[in-house]
Amino acid sequence: MREWGSWNLIRELVLKDLKVRYSRPSLGFLWVFLSPLLIVVIFYIVFGLFLKVKIPEAPFVLYLMSGIFPWIFFQDSILKSTTSLMDNKNLIKESGFPHYMIPVSIVFANFINYLPSLLIMIISSSVILRGLPLLIFLLPFTLMIHLSITMGLSVIFSILYVRQRDVKYALDAVLLLFFYLSPVFYSISSVKIALTGSLFIIYINNPLTGMLNLYRITVMKGVYPIIENNAGFVSIIFIPFISGILILCAGFWLYRKNRDIINDYLAY
Repeated sequence: MREWGSWNLIRELVLKDLKVRYSRPSLGFLWVFLSPLLIVVIFYIVFGLFLKVKIPEAPFVLYLMSGIFPWIFFQDSILKSTTSLMDNKNLIKESGFPHYMIPVSIVFANFINYLPSLLIMIISSSVILRGLPLLIFLLPFTLMIHLSITMGLSVIFSILYVRQRDVKYALDAVLLLFFYLSPVFYSISSVKIALTGSLFIIYINNPLTGMLNLYRITVMKGVYPIIENNAGFVSIIFIPFISGILILCAGFWLYRKNRDIINDYLAY
């Protein structure tokens, strides 16, 4: 019964977040579609039209969607979750529910926002490539990994922030670094040419790289042979899966270790 009550509370927090987010803009929920599409359009104009970037794996617009849409969900969830405990300290003190529910509810709210983008990506891929890959059945597995990594890091940084406020500013720089260290808008094959030996091994075993590659092989037809040839099965499937489990466990371990003192820090 306690677990059921926790899920009900998370659901209410998610609904509250979504209502607050889209109650005032005149276009409301349409921004769920428009915001990520505008970012893709900007990247396509800069890199596709101006810089003439070519991607051997897939049409560049699809490649951008499969990188930018998941990244927006990941980045927005972590950035908003980082300050969430401090932003909701009065609610936490009054209600007494577990602190981790705040960042978890933010991740779920952003995940709901992400689903329309995912639908656009799937429909666009099926139209442009005339069908979907057989590996589309791995999409729920991919979403589970994506959620696990995002949720675990969101809980971790929300706890670290209440203890050290500099975390937010360092996180901005770290996320920007990983945005460029992950194949959001450039090809894995180009990285393989630029980096050799141990540097490429380190790069390809970045779990965010594996996660984006996993999205691409599940959504875009004909991409798997090229990505598997450059990245390998282990970095595409095994590394993101294990990383998701470890990061999620680390998040809730850190919470259990600090839950008795979080309110003390929130009082500052």
